[in-house]
Amino acid sequence: MKQVAPNRMKYKQITNPWSSRFTIDYYNFNNTIHSLYEYNPFDDQSYVKRISYLEGRENLAHRQELVQILRSFHAPELLHPKVEYNLQRLSQSDSVVVIGGQQAGLMTGPMYTIHKAITIIQIAHNEEKKLGRPVIPVFWIAGEDHDLDEVDHVWIQDDRAQLVKHRLDYEDKGKYPISSLKIKPEQLHIWLAELSKLLPDSPYKQEWLKRCTSLITEPISWTRYFARLMHDLFGKWGLILIDSSDLALRKFEVSFFQKLLEKNQILSEKVAKAATQFEKLGYDVPVELSDQKAHLFIHADGERHLLYRDQDEWFTKEGQHRFSTEQIIKILHDSPEKFSNNVLTRPLMQEFLFPTLVFVGGGSEVAYWGLLKEAFLEMGLQMPIVFPRPSMTIVDRRVQKRMEQFQLTWSDLVSDLEKKKDEWLEHQTHVDFSAMFDDLKLKTEELYQPLIKILKKEVGMDLNQMAEKNKQKVWEQIDFLAQYTERQFTLKHQTVLRRWDELISTLSPRKRPQERVLNLLSFWNRHGLEWIDQVISDPFIHRENHLQLIIM
Repeated sequence: MKQVAPNRMKYKQITNPWSSRFTIDYYNFNNTIHSLYEYNPFDDQSYVKRISYLEGRENLAHRQELVQILRSFHAPELLHPKVEYNLQRLSQSDSVVVIGGQQAGLMTGPMYTIHKAITIIQIAHNEEKKLGRPVIPVFWIAGEDHDLDEVDHVWIQDDRAQLVKHRLDYEDKGKYPISSLKIKPEQLHIWLAELSKLLPDSPYKQEWLKRCTSLITEPISWTRYFARLMHDLFGKWGLILIDSSDLALRKFEVSFFQKLLEKNQILSEKVAKAATQFEKLGYDVPVELSDQKAHLFIHADGERHLLYRDQDEWFTKEGQHRFSTEQIIKILHDSPEKFSNNVLTRPLMQEFLFPTLVFVGGGSEVAYWGLLKEAFLEMGLQMPIVFPRPSMTIVDRRVQKRMEQFQLTWSDLVSDLEKKKDEWLEHQTHVDFSAMFDDLKLKTEELYQPLIKILKKEVGMDLNQMAEKNKQKVWEQIDFLAQYTERQFTLKHQTVLRRWDELISTLSPRKRPQERVLNLLSFWNRHGLEWIDQVISDPFIHRENHLQLIIM
C-alpha cells in the first residue's frame, strides 16, 4: 500500500450546525432515546453484549451459503486479496460485521458515501482490536432503488470554483431498479471526458480519468460500475460489497420475504406504535406511514411498484395490480427477483442475512431505525448497535486562505456564509445606499403632495391624477438608480465576492453540508486519494455530535 505523507492532515471538531434535535439527543443517548433502541453505541459494554447475543443465534449453514453468494458476486474483478481474506474470515462462526450502505450514485454520489465507507472500515478495525475476533466491514449497495434522478449526476466545482451539475443522460427514466439499468462504456467515457474539461487542471486529473475509464470496458449494470469504483477505492481495506438486488441473494432471501408477507399486518402495527412513541417524545416521525402500506415493492410490467395490503388482498397504487395472499406467495417463490424491500424492511432483511455487530447510518437512517425495535423482535431478531455516521467536511489551503482574508473562525465555516458575505459587503462602505434612496423617495413625496393639492384646487380636471402618475415615474427612476448603484458597487468588489462564492460553494454548496452535495472527483482531482487512506488509518475517536473538519 502506498504510504501517505506523514502529518499532511489534521482534524478539528466543531458543533454540527446541521444536526436535528433527534440527532443531538441520540448522541447524548438519554433515557428518552434509549427506549427506542437496543444498545447504546457509545458504551463499550454494548459491543460485548451484542457479541453474546450473536453467538447464541449462530447458524453456520446459513453463513456458509451467504459467503458463497458474496464470493460469486465479487468474482472475478472485485476479489482483492484483502477482500478474499475477509470472505474467508466471514465464513468463520466467530466473525461479525459492521455494515452500512447507500444508493449506487454515479462516481459514488455525494461525499457522504465515501465518509460512510471510511467509518464502516474504521469501526470494524477498532472493534476487532478490542474484541479479539474478526470484525468484517460490509457495504450494502441499494441496487433495488429506482430513483434514477437521485443518482444520475454529480455536483463538482469547475475551474472557477463554481458549482456544476453534470448529468449522465439516460434514455428510459421509468421506475426500474438501478441494478437493471445498463451503462455503455462509450457513453460513460464521453461523459467522463466532458467532466474532466469542467474540472481544473491538476496533477491528479489524468489519474482519476484513467482509473474511472478503465473500470468499464463492456456494458455493465449501474450498480456493477458503482461496485467496481468502491472496490478500487476500498478493496485494499477488505471492504466486502453486496448488491441488494443480486438474483442469487434474492433467492436466498425468499423464506424471510415470505415471513415479511405473513407478518405484515402485525409489523405495520409495531411500526405505527413506535411512530406514536416518537410523537409523544416530541420528534417528527421520520417516514410517511399508512395503514395499508406493506413496506415492500413488487416489480410488475417491468417497473417497481410499492405494495399495499388490505386484509388478505395485496395491490399496487391505484389498484393497477391485485393479488391474493396465496397468489403473492406463489409469485415470490416462482420469481423472487420481483420483490424488494423499502427503508423499513431493508434493516430487517439485513439482520436476517448478516451477523451484524454495528449498523452505520446517517441521521435520517438512525431516526427511522428507531421505529423498528419491536419489529426486529417480532421477526425473531434483535436490533444491532446503531452508530451514527460522522459528518465530515474537507478544508483545504484555499479555504484556510479565505478564512484569514475574511477573518472567519472555524465555527463561521458552517454558519450562514451567504449572510456573512452580505455583512462583509455592507462593511465596505459607510453609506447606507438603501436608506439614502428611501429618503430621496420620501422627500419627493413631500414635494409632490403640496403640488398635487394646488393642481387639483386651481386647475382641477385630472391634473392631480396626472401628477400622481408623474410622481410614480420619478420613483421608478429612483429605484432604477438604486439598483444600478447596487450593481456597480457589487461589480467594484467582484473579485473578492468571487472568493466568497468559492468559499461558499466549497463548504455549504446549495446551502447544504458539503458532504451532501459535492462528489469525490472534486477532491480526487485537487488532492488525490492518499487522504482517504490516512483518515482510515488514524484512530477512530468520533463520539460527539461534531462536524469533523479534515484539514489538508
